Amino acid sequence: MTSDFRWGTLVAATARALRDSGECIVPFVDSEVIPPFDGSPNGIFVWFICDSATTRNEFRARALPYATGRLRTLVVEAGFPAAAAETVRTDVTSNEEIESGGGRFTFFR
Repeated sequence: MTSDFRWGTLVAATARALRDSGECIVPFVDSEVIPPFDGSPNGIFVWFICDSATTRNEFRARALPYATGRLRTLVVEAGFPAAAAETVRTDVTSNEEIESGGGRFTFFR
């Protein structure tokens, strides 16, 4: 089986562009993109990462729906399949939680 992670790479670049744009009312500092192992554009999961648990809570309450919708729009504009964009799922965490959870490798397993 040949793996093709171009869709995950596209979503990761788009999440970075969204972060850098400052469009979100509550900022996030990083993201983690978890694509399916088969390289499909369907079912990609994106974690928005905030600097603290307090900011994470604020992001979830005030910015997560906007950030998710905007990310889906931007990936389609960048060539991502429109039908697959609706399957992109998101959540938010913080650097504090990642570190207390054993670091990125352990936390995102």
